[in-house]
Amino acid sequence: MKNQKVDELLDSILEQVDDKSSLMEVQDKLFKRGVEALLNSEMEAHLGYEKGDKPISENVRNGFSEKTLKTDKGDVIIKVPRDRNSSFDPVTVPKHETMTGAIYDTVLLLYAKGMSNSDIIDFIEHTYGIQYSTSQVSVITNTLMEDIQAWRSRPLQDQYAIVWIDAIHYKIRHEGKVISKAAMIILGVDMTGKQDILSIEIVENESASNWMNMFKNLKMRGVEDILFLCSDNLAGLDKAAEAIFPKSIRQICIVHQIRNSLKFVSYKDKRAIMKDIKAIYQADNQEQAKQAFEAFKSKWKGKYDQAIDSWDENWDNLTSFLDYPPAIRKLIYTTNIIESFNSTLRKYTKNKKVFPNDQSAIKSIYLAAQQIRKKWHKKRSGWNKIYNQLYIYFEDRIK
Repeated sequence: MKNQKVDELLDSILEQVDDKSSLMEVQDKLFKRGVEALLNSEMEAHLGYEKGDKPISENVRNGFSEKTLKTDKGDVIIKVPRDRNSSFDPVTVPKHETMTGAIYDTVLLLYAKGMSNSDIIDFIEHTYGIQYSTSQVSVITNTLMEDIQAWRSRPLQDQYAIVWIDAIHYKIRHEGKVISKAAMIILGVDMTGKQDILSIEIVENESASNWMNMFKNLKMRGVEDILFLCSDNLAGLDKAAEAIFPKSIRQICIVHQIRNSLKFVSYKDKRAIMKDIKAIYQADNQEQAKQAFEAFKSKWKGKYDQAIDSWDENWDNLTSFLDYPPAIRKLIYTTNIIESFNSTLRKYTKNKKVFPNDQSAIKSIYLAAQQIRKKWHKKRSGWNKIYNQLYIYFEDRIK
């Protein structure tokens, strides 16, 4: 019956519309009436009595104020009810907001796609015929900061099977100068196999103290234990991990190590040295790997000492994965998963040549991360098998 009445009402309205301009005028009036009706309903709920009834407190209606809403069809002037105590805070059209959801969402989407403020201003003016200033666009994107802060401080799981750590470098204005800063990103897999970004922090350099602060933040948010910490050979990370998560097993990315080993190798030797390195990381166990390394060392000593020293100095952290079965090895021997995430992030943030401040960089990275959420926020495939193997090796730690 209700739907029938609505249809009859719409039919009666459309009967009076004879051209497109009339239809648009009716649409604008319906929008204005609808918003004002919702605001009046909110006021009634706020005061606790309907218009015309006896007030139940000293706070009563106090007329209206006019407000211009920016919509995708142009400006619409509405009347917003006021109360004597000025305590009315409407939900339909929040205080200090002058635009409808369509434009608001469009601005955030364009920002997430990596467009600059000036690009967004041009797009909005061309598409909607509305002029915005750079400061207005910043006001819109700044509304995200509360959500971002809540996300960055959200509680985490008490135990993670693995976390991968990596950094992206951006040009950010700092104290009047443009410098390179690192966006430190931690991606983790909890004990149910669910993958998630745990932390994003902007720091001036990748130092032990900054790693320590990031690990402390994870601890404060509920993380008690991490089985594996995987990363490139980052300076100071071992010391920070030892202080905050002393039981965690460190694994340096084998792929990075191979790249670094081949960096200063002559072209004619690359195939031979790659074959010898493969014998190390494809070994069945630590003992075989050590034998392969000794052969590698004796063959290339005096010619490629830098590559040899790098394997020697980081041996324990490079070969941790060899203590575990193939399913776990595949999970921890490389940081490809977080590098893939960071590579996708760069596609969204590459248009931002220089960020005006750290907050602007965090906004852009956060929005880009949400755009690609489906690619990284998921359960790892084959997790049941991995978990059962982890349980065998870490029975005393897995709850």
